[in-house]
Amino acid sequence: MSAARRLVIVACLGLLAPASAGAAQGAVVGRPAPAFDLATIDGRHVSLESLRGKTVVVNVWATWCPPCQHETPDLIAAYKRLAGPSVVFVSVDSTERPELVRAFAAAKNIGWAQTVDQKRVFLHAYGVRYFPTTYVIDPQGILRATYVDEITPALLAGFVRDAQAGRDGIVLSKLQRKIDGLLAPAAFDFNGTPAQKLAMVDHARRTIDNVDRMIDGSDPAKSPIDLPGTQREENALRVRAIAALRPLATTPQRKATLYALEGDRDFYTGNYDGGLRAYREAAALDKKNGAALQGIATCARYTKHYAEMLRADEAQVALAPSSVPALVGLGVDQSVAKQYRAAHATFVRAVAVASKKADAPNAKPVDVRMLAWAHLYYGRMEAKAGNTEAARREFALAMTTTVRLPKTDSRYAIYMEQAQEETVALDLGQKKNATEISLAPWTGPDLPNSSPDTAKYRLIVTGPAGRAISLRAADLPKGWIASFCLDRICAPLHVTMTLPDSGVKVIEFQVVPPDAKLLARVPSVRVIATAGKLTTTARTVALR
Repeated sequence: MSAARRLVIVACLGLLAPASAGAAQGAVVGRPAPAFDLATIDGRHVSLESLRGKTVVVNVWATWCPPCQHETPDLIAAYKRLAGPSVVFVSVDSTERPELVRAFAAAKNIGWAQTVDQKRVFLHAYGVRYFPTTYVIDPQGILRATYVDEITPALLAGFVRDAQAGRDGIVLSKLQRKIDGLLAPAAFDFNGTPAQKLAMVDHARRTIDNVDRMIDGSDPAKSPIDLPGTQREENALRVRAIAALRPLATTPQRKATLYALEGDRDFYTGNYDGGLRAYREAAALDKKNGAALQGIATCARYTKHYAEMLRADEAQVALAPSSVPALVGLGVDQSVAKQYRAAHATFVRAVAVASKKADAPNAKPVDVRMLAWAHLYYGRMEAKAGNTEAARREFALAMTTTVRLPKTDSRYAIYMEQAQEETVALDLGQKKNATEISLAPWTGPDLPNSSPDTAKYRLIVTGPAGRAISLRAADLPKGWIASFCLDRICAPLHVTMTLPDSGVKVIEFQVVPPDAKLLARVPSVRVIATAGKLTTTARTVALR
């Protein structure tokens, strides 16, 4: 099973399970959109019925999804351009705690409704399989567009225009037309001699693999892809190949090919029981078939056959004992099965393997990224298990590891922000009267009036809405200045602010040297927050 480079297959991360074992029909373009009634992070509700008469943009996402993180600035730009009395935006997170969504929305200053689908009713009703996915629903409640991948403002604007005109949105990129041509039924003739049929089956499999590679290497800004439509075309081709191959599957190799095709066919139609049976057959013929093992783990996760899921994960680790992704995948699935003690041991091993690679003299950025990624998922497992301090420690390690990456690295901002937002979510989940602060290196554009040639940090303050909090800096060397920038004003050394209704405030904290040359040796500085008799301290993360 292959997927586009920027897409995250939810099943492969082990974070979701369908509402039932049966396949969901999902949302179909051109038909009425499934009804929904979702709770927002500020305690309200939003339903499709309440939005009747408006064009509705629904974005399904998760903070752990790098493409979703990367897509956020474009969504914000699209919202500023499109939202109004006749167009509304709604985001749906089905895998995470409301506190984490609040932290993310506050950090990014997102202005539209954020909802948490904790029972995954929306996820099942719409048949969501990938993050991010964006739906556009017309004023009469008809689904007019489904787009999987990072959506651009221009593409979304086109879908909104189509919905307002009562027509379905269509992806017409040059690459999509090429893909449609490659997968056209007329390009495949499964008649002829057995040898010709076998050759055509081979051609079909190679074509599907080639199309997946084309999607993997595509740029959504330049060449948008209709992924759901492409997958339907691929599956129609699989069905024809299976019919041609089945009477000829008389050798172990041909049988393995048949079972792999059947497993992929069933997986992509949501028949996870059927997919599980087929992948089992393929793995029985070749116990080192990594694709079959992954298929078993994925389908077993969906059908809640957790023991089989873990056996398949362990078999993959046995095939690649030094693979960080295989170890993290096992640890995540152990937490899905609530085997937290085993998950802890697996993540210890994953971090050890990743550390050895990241600390090697010839280490590459990808090795450092893997270590930061392992710490992030280790922290999420500990948070899920209720081990708050252990989770906090892993998120801090994720930040200090990410600092080792060049700031231009594709994962620098994503991992840094995720680690801090996860920490803030832990703070929001603590006793309601507490005031907490979190510091991480600044990512993204500078705020207005921020000074150049400074060490910049993102300071996030959490606590009860309306609470007045005094912030001051400590441990500054002689000649250095600290500055708190919020609401277009920068205050040196100390500032007093009031928490908004969200209970989360993001501040750009700057450490200013007496000479720009000293930025190579930024000191460790404390920020002290005082609210009445309550005092909280955080220390800056060392910059490389």
